[in-house]
Amino acid sequence: MAEQIKSEGPNSDEIDYWNGPQGENWVAENRLTDLMYEPFGDKTIERAEFTPGERILDIGCGCGTTTLKLADLVAPDGGITALDVSTLMLSIARERTKSAAVPVKIINDDAETHHLAPETFDVMFSQFGLMFFRNPKKAFASFHAALKPGGRIAFVCWRDPERNPWLVTPFEAVHHFKPEMEVPNPDARASPFSFASKKKVEALLRDTGFVDVHLESFETKAMMGEGTLEECIGYVTKFASSVAAVIRDRSDVEGLEVIDTLQNALAPYHNGDSIELAASAWIVSAKRP
Repeated sequence: MAEQIKSEGPNSDEIDYWNGPQGENWVAENRLTDLMYEPFGDKTIERAEFTPGERILDIGCGCGTTTLKLADLVAPDGGITALDVSTLMLSIARERTKSAAVPVKIINDDAETHHLAPETFDVMFSQFGLMFFRNPKKAFASFHAALKPGGRIAFVCWRDPERNPWLVTPFEAVHHFKPEMEVPNPDARASPFSFASKKKVEALLRDTGFVDVHLESFETKAMMGEGTLEECIGYVTKFASSVAAVIRDRSDVEGLEVIDTLQNALAPYHNGDSIELAASAWIVSAKRP
C-alpha cells in the first residue's frame, strides 16, 4: 500500500479519521456501503449528464465505485482524476480502476488544499465528499478555477438530521453510552450535515463564481446491511462512526450491551433483508460561466 499522506493542514482530523479504524471499517464493508449509497450517486450522475470525451474530477472517490461508473460514461476518449484523503480506500480504488474504460489518475490528497491546474476539467463530481472542508469557500473557489469555461459541478449532500433517521436513529440509541459525543449539527463547519441548508449551499456556490445553481431534494430509503437483523446490526456497528466509537471504548462485555441496545432500537426497521430507514439529500448542480 502507498505511504499515507501526512496528517496536516486544515482538514488533518479528516485525514486521521479516514486513515484510522473508521477507514478500515469502510474498506471492509465497501460492498454494502456501495449498495446503500447507489441511489444517491446514480441520481447525481443522471443530473450531471456526462458525455464521451469529458475530463472528470471525482472528489472523495473512496474505493472507486463511482470512478468506474464515470469512466464508462466518458469512454472511449475521456479521462478521470480520482481524489481522496484515505490511503486505505485508494489502495482498493487503484486495483479496481486498472480495468476502467478510460485512464484514471489516483491522487491521495486533501481536495481543499490540493493544487488543481486551471481550466482542466469538464465536470466535477462528488458523492457525499464535499461537506467536510474547514474552508469550503477556498475549496469551491479552487474547483471553479479548475473547471473549463462552461464546465459543471454535480454533487450530493445530506439534508437536515430530522430528514435522515437512518443516520440519527443509531446515534440516538447509543448516545447515552458516550454523552460527550457531538450531536449531529447542521451549523457545524464540517460535518455530514454542514450542507443541509439550501440557502447556505446556494450562497457558497454563487459566492465562488458558479451560476445556474440548482438543488433538488431526493428522498429514498437507506438500506443498511443485508440478511438477518443480527447481520445488519453487525454492519451498522462498523459503518456508523458514532456506534463504532462507542464500542471501541468498551470491553467485550460492555460492547455487547451497546449492540443489544442498538438491536432493540433498529429491530422495528428490519424488513427481513435489511434495516430500512428514511434518508434525504440534495442533488446539487451548477456551472462555471
